[in-house]
Parts: sequence; C-alpha cells; structure tokens
Amino acid sequence: MNESLKAKMALAAELLNADGSVTPTADLPAGLLVPESASGFAADVQDALTAETVAHALKLARQQTHLSAAELARRRGVSRGRLSQLENGSVNPTVGTLAEHAGALGYDVTVTLTPRRAGKTIQVDLPQPVQAQ
Repeated sequence: MNESLKAKMALAAELLNADGSVTPTADLPAGLLVPESASGFAADVQDALTAETVAHALKLARQQTHLSAAELARRRGVSRGRLSQLENGSVNPTVGTLAEHAGALGYDVTVTLTPRRAGKTIQVDLPQPVQAQ
C-alpha cells in the first residue's frame, strides 16, 4: 500500500468512533487533518487504490516473465527508481506508460469496462506501442 493511501486510511480511522459515528472536525486534535486534493477525500482514496491495483499487475507481470527490475528498466529506458514508483503504486501511470511497460514485458493491454448493473461488457485492446528503430 502506498504512503498516500496509508495516510488517508489512517485519517479515516482517526475520524471513526467506537460507535461508528464520525468525530466532528472541531473536536479533532490540532494538526490531524491533512490537505487533500481539490477532488476531495473519496477521489484521493480512489486514485490511490487505482495506482495500487495497476502497480500490483505490473509487478506480477514482471515476475511472471522472470525479468529483474534492472533488466526491465533497461528495456524501458527508465531508471530503476521510476520503475519502483510504478511497481509500488506511488504514481498512477498514463495509459501510454502502461502500454509501453506491458509491451516491454511481452504483454498486451486490454481495457474492460463493466457496468455496475448487469449488462454488456465493453472490451478494447490497446494498440502496441511503436518501438523506436
């Protein structure tokens, strides 16, 4: 779990009382509340969970291909630090970055949109990134 999500979850735990009620902001200790993005707490948590899920998939794909982090970083032309950020969920990569990363591992990327209610599923295969010659 990345540090952003840990901080948000710790804050949520601090706000909850034993009876399930939420502590009013005025009653909280000074300095407990941390600034959140303009999108708000729920969006911050969702972003962190998305980054965490993508990071897990990227790391699992690398491990299944038996590539070291150093070798994958070399193939991608990125630093090991940047690779670490992608694999530990501290950044939420763009779709292009995700496709490049997957391509370096020999994977394709498929985006599946599933309605919250029963219905059709939309699945789109992303094109493979163009390799530099």
